[in-house]
Amino acid sequence: MKPVIGVICETSQQGLHMYHQTGDKYLQAIVRSSECVPLLIPALADSVAVTDILARLDGVLLTGGYSNIERHHYGAPAAPDGENQDPARDASFFSLIPAVLNMGLPLFGICRGFQELNVALGGTLHPRLQEVDGRFDHRENTDDPIDIQYGPAHSVTVAEGSLLHNIVGEVEFMVNSVHGQGVDQLAPALNTEAEADDATVEAVSVQDAPGFALAVQWHPEWRSWENPQSHKIFKAFGEAARRYQSAKPRDI
Repeated sequence: MKPVIGVICETSQQGLHMYHQTGDKYLQAIVRSSECVPLLIPALADSVAVTDILARLDGVLLTGGYSNIERHHYGAPAAPDGENQDPARDASFFSLIPAVLNMGLPLFGICRGFQELNVALGGTLHPRLQEVDGRFDHRENTDDPIDIQYGPAHSVTVAEGSLLHNIVGEVEFMVNSVHGQGVDQLAPALNTEAEADDATVEAVSVQDAPGFALAVQWHPEWRSWENPQSHKIFKAFGEAARRYQSAKPRDI
């Protein structure tokens, strides 16, 4: 049986109903590049025990999303009215991440998931990265076709000998850039794996993690099977999930 990857959901009010959902692009990358089976994790931290979910999984993906983490979680003033936030997802990642790391369950974070890992472990964020002196605008032009929005935007420099370096085998490559927030103070338990030319942290790993624990600020899930670096990252995530699955005790 193929490993099962839990995919964190975001919540969205559509008409009179609340939905738990995720983007198709993440599921496609898990199936096509990780060669695993995706399973959605609802944002129900207040009513569903995390341990009951994780016991059935071989890895966890923290996806990107349209919402931002509520600012009080990292000690910043409240967001202005109209900012898209998702308290249910926030509650989920705060309970999910420590449990995943304690179990040694393979963990991969993307964009919002990258920021979630930093905040959950005690780091902070720039709420509007484009307003920070010396940083360039990492947001996409929403008027562009989607292939342009998710096309190469800037390079990242990878730390030699890091987990990411070992996966992709390169010290510099191009990535897309579709985010408005970014790391301010890096959590003490994280290592910087890659940076953009403006010193924005673009990839991190968890120090002394018992299992695969990597997060990136860009979006490697976008047509991952067509991009050499993205495919390698998702493939490495899938291989970690297979190792975790094979090490599980089996009922006789």
